[in-house]
Amino acid sequence: MVVNAYAPSSPAYLAVLFSLLRVAAGSAQVVTGAHRAAAALPVRGPFGRPSRIVRREGEPPLPDGMIRFAGRLVRSGPSNGQQLGLSDAAASAGAKVLAAVPLRLGASQGCLLAASDSRRAFSPAEMAGLARVAQDAALTMGDVDVLLDAERRQLGRTLHDTLGQTLTSLIFAIDALDEHLESGERRRLTQPVRAQALKAVRETREVIDITILPVAEQETLRRIRERVRELSDSGVEVRFRNDLGKQTLPLDVADCVYHVAREALLNVRRHAHAGHATVLLWCNRGRVEIVVSDDGKGLPR
Repeated sequence: MVVNAYAPSSPAYLAVLFSLLRVAAGSAQVVTGAHRAAAALPVRGPFGRPSRIVRREGEPPLPDGMIRFAGRLVRSGPSNGQQLGLSDAAASAGAKVLAAVPLRLGASQGCLLAASDSRRAFSPAEMAGLARVAQDAALTMGDVDVLLDAERRQLGRTLHDTLGQTLTSLIFAIDALDEHLESGERRRLTQPVRAQALKAVRETREVIDITILPVAEQETLRRIRERVRELSDSGVEVRFRNDLGKQTLPLDVADCVYHVAREALLNVRRHAHAGHATVLLWCNRGRVEIVVSDDGKGLPR
């Protein structure tokens, strides 16, 4: 098993992503009966520079160059993956047959790769199993994104209700103390303390804004398009139409629109068994409306 990932700088995201890729590679090995498997995912790091994590288990390991090459092949290939021709790198690792499917987590795309040391080709059922593992990994990471976002917002609210309130109370106490001091000279002694408390309040508010600030409107539309593309890559033909025009959405509304769209599209992927889906977004008499429809079988009655 090989896990090869480019990951962002967030420690929590990094740890979850790495664990998920390990599980995906292990599951790929099980469903295909492969001797080795790999999960590779490029994600832009801070300042556009990718950071890299590699973990190897088993000998001989699959070469990194071969894994990246497989990722480039499946990026332009069919959505259910393909069996790949042998290369010198694969042969040197003892692989006789290779199979790869796209692995998409959020905006990043890599591949899930299985390698067999025998000359038996992977069956259609094994290829379908490999594709299901990749799809399940994408769905799981989507749920993780929601949980991390909720945790981040909860942290912001906690900072506001605890540290923020404490610092504000400290400033009020300093002001009350000033009123009871007898001379201006003594009052001047409290001013540096008050200035530092005000600075701490401003810095705390900046942290709170960063942790609970909703996504901006353009970011919302970009993220909705990503979810639409993920659904399309899973085999559903999706039409997305944005009729907002020049209408500007408040940040809280834009954030709500994204989460509604995301949950609806996840439900289509998980439950609808649909062939076609439509996402419509428009503004009607000052109200933002979003409709996600599909031709799936619906809920049992």
